[in-house]
This record gives sequence, structure tokens and C-alpha cells, in this order.
Amino acid sequence: MWKVIRFLQRIWQIPYVKHPVLGVLLLVALIVGSFLFLNLFTRHGAEYPVPNLVGESLEDAEGLVKNLRLRLEVSDSTYIITKRPGEILDQQPRAGEMVKKGRRIILSINALSPQLVVVPNLVGETIRQALIVLEQAGLAVGRLSFTPDIAINNVLAQNFNGLPIAPGDSIPKGSSLDLVLGNGFSGAVTAMPEILGFTLAEARNALAAVSMNVGRVTFDETVKDLSDSLTAKVYSTSPRYTGHDNLPLGARADLWLTLNASRIAASAITRQDEPRPADEARDTSPEEEEENEDLEFDQ
Repeated sequence: MWKVIRFLQRIWQIPYVKHPVLGVLLLVALIVGSFLFLNLFTRHGAEYPVPNLVGESLEDAEGLVKNLRLRLEVSDSTYIITKRPGEILDQQPRAGEMVKKGRRIILSINALSPQLVVVPNLVGETIRQALIVLEQAGLAVGRLSFTPDIAINNVLAQNFNGLPIAPGDSIPKGSSLDLVLGNGFSGAVTAMPEILGFTLAEARNALAAVSMNVGRVTFDETVKDLSDSLTAKVYSTSPRYTGHDNLPLGARADLWLTLNASRIAASAITRQDEPRPADEARDTSPEEEEENEDLEFDQ
């Protein structure tokens, strides 16, 4: 081993060996250094995908963007009773968009302290008048149920979260009141309204106005988040619009919604060309097992 080392030392002393070797080593060092510098320089302007912050708390969102040095800014808040206080509802730019480090992310969150409104007295009102009063109070209609009573389609009772609620009580703005209505004594029926092109809120009110409930709600692939769901419009329903009174009061209508205007237009054209037999609508009984409204994304 020592012989090899001494041999290399003697070789290293020869100028025409030492100088070329040093030159090669210097060249290699320059090339490696250049690559490292270029990599650092190009990464300075690199873009990264925005993480999905919707559904997270502000504290958790801060942790998700820390390494990217993104800045979070809350620009708006609203109150949705089914969401946690402080939960992120929407973000701009959206998840997956490419941004540089230091970019500002604008957030909309669920209010920490909801605005309260006074519950109106709906008992004795017709369902159509009750819908107007609810809208003026900043509330929404929930599930309609029916009981035998001569006052057909008149409000007999109002409930909140399954319990009776008195006029004058305070509840979060945007909450829904469930209503108990009279259905007469002669098997009253209603007709499915034409609601193609309606938003979910508009469709809910249109159905309630004819004594029907919203059933399953399905959004197609164009609806990505809460903001989209608020502006998406109905392109299909079950039962379909027929113009005939053949549904029991309280029947449920399943809805499909999209942001694709062409899809809505195509559905409208197809519907115009279809026959409308009086018995083609689904007979849905209000006494079916109650289930929560199911929001799902159609892949």
C-alpha cells in the first residue's frame, strides 16, 4: 500500500502530469458549480400547485402553505349551519393552480359567530306566503310534511332541528325551518314544476311552492366547490315535468345540476321532443323513510 502511495506521489511531481490533472479537476468543479447555480436560479422562479384548503381550518391551512410561503387572506365570511365555524369554504386561486412562492391566497370562511335573525310566525299562512316571509327573514324552507287537515297547504306548525320553534326566537341566518302543512281529506295531488335552469335554492322554493320536497341532489364534474354549487343549475329531474297533477303532496324530486350551459340547453331541447304521458312521473310518498339530502359529485 505504501509503495502505491509513494509511486503516485512521484507521478504527481511530474509537471506534465500534475498540470493536466489539475486542469481537469478545475473544469469538473466549474461544470458542477454551474449546474448547481442554474438549478438554484431556475427554482427561484418555479411554480407550485396550490394545495386544497377548502374544508380546513385557518390554523391547518397555515401549516399546509408554510413551506410554499404562501400568504393567506380572509376576504369574506358567511354562515352555513352544516359547516364548522371558521371552516374554509372557498379559495382563490383554486386547488391545483400553479403559483410562485409568496402568492396571496384569498379565502372565504364560515363565520365564527353567525348572524342571528328572528323567527317569524308562519302558522296560518299558505305555503306560498310562507316562502315569501322566510326569504324576507333571511331563512329558508326545509322539509315539508303533511297531516290531515281541512286547511290544505296551510302551515300548521313550524320546526327547527326537529323541534317546535316559537315566533320571536333567534336562530342563525340562513337556517331552514321545517313546516307541517294540511293536506285536506280527499287525497290532494300536485304536479312537478318545470325547473330546468334553476339554481338549487330556486328549485327548492319552486318545489315547496307546489308542496314538494327536494330529494337527492347530484352535481356533475363541472361543480368543484361550494361556490360552484351555489350557481350550478338544474339540467335533469326525477320525476320529470309532465304538466299533470299526479303526485302526492310532499313528493320528493331528485335533481341533477351542472355549470355546463350546453348541457342544460340540450336537456331542454330533448324534453320538448319527448311525449308527456300522464302517468310517467314517479309516485313518491311523503311517508317514505326520511333521509338527509345527499350531496354528491357525479364522476
